[in-house]
Amino acid sequence: MKIRSSVAAAATAALAVGGVTLMAAPAQADLVTLCSGHGGAITLPTDLAVPAGKSCFLDGTVIQGDVTVRKGGNLHILGGEIQGEVIVQQDGYFDASDTSVDGRVVNRGSYGTYLEESSAGAALRTVPVEGAANDGFAFVVDSSVKNINAETGAVYVEGSRIGGAVKGTGVEYVDIYDSVVRGALTVSGSASGGILCDSEVIGAASYTDGAGPVAVGTGEQEGFCSSVNYIDGTLTVTGISGGAYIDNNIVGGDLVASGNTPTAQIGDANRVRGDILTQEVALRSFSTAVVEEFEAHQDDLAGEVEAARAETVDAALAAGPAF
Repeated sequence: MKIRSSVAAAATAALAVGGVTLMAAPAQADLVTLCSGHGGAITLPTDLAVPAGKSCFLDGTVIQGDVTVRKGGNLHILGGEIQGEVIVQQDGYFDASDTSVDGRVVNRGSYGTYLEESSAGAALRTVPVEGAANDGFAFVVDSSVKNINAETGAVYVEGSRIGGAVKGTGVEYVDIYDSVVRGALTVSGSASGGILCDSEVIGAASYTDGAGPVAVGTGEQEGFCSSVNYIDGTLTVTGISGGAYIDNNIVGGDLVASGNTPTAQIGDANRVRGDILTQEVALRSFSTAVVEEFEAHQDDLAGEVEAARAETVDAALAAGPAF
């Protein structure tokens, strides 16, 4: 779900009023440009930091260094380029639309990161920090990321390409829709399960030792995950409580499902090229309640992003030009 924000569009128009042209200073080592307010199409030959508790909105800005969003800060960048890495500190928020990041993006106890039609040349990571106000989220839509390694919060990927592995350990959930993962998908110890829907995993996929629901395909649900998943390696679903559902998958390796409570429901639309090693019951139906739970993941995150983006842009415009 793309977050089409009229707030950002209005802000872009506001930045154009007045015809001001911003010129960057010559590059100097160890300089950090602070951003509290708004900025336009300028190249900054420095690192950039959003001060604690402040908001920054950038449209068309090129940053030739690293970006740090400090504690409680917010950054929304539209149509920009970051030639280093992005670190989002405790309770900070990072929102990139139509923007490239050459390095990694790291959430350190942050409120969250949203990437839309953007790219990250290195890993997207979420790291827990003691005392953080919330677990945060990594929300990736129509974007490309080298790999994802999450240790906290919610992970939601839609319409995207992940160049390597996706790993979620002790997270809230990992939901992947209509995407390609060019590596292993590993989810362990999740609090609210996860779903793999209309997607390809060029590697093994495993969901282990967590709460559900977990859905790897959902069968033929009208308007919801109606296409097949392709998993190149072995599919493993073990030690899941709260419900596990497996249907409408092409599995290049084995299908392993055991130790789930209740017993995993496995449909008849799976095609498995290896061995089938399961304790199973037939898939009776993918209940409306389970569908609604997964749909709520998306709706809740979309609402959080809309609110955070609007707050960021409004505060940045009120603060005036950043540089």
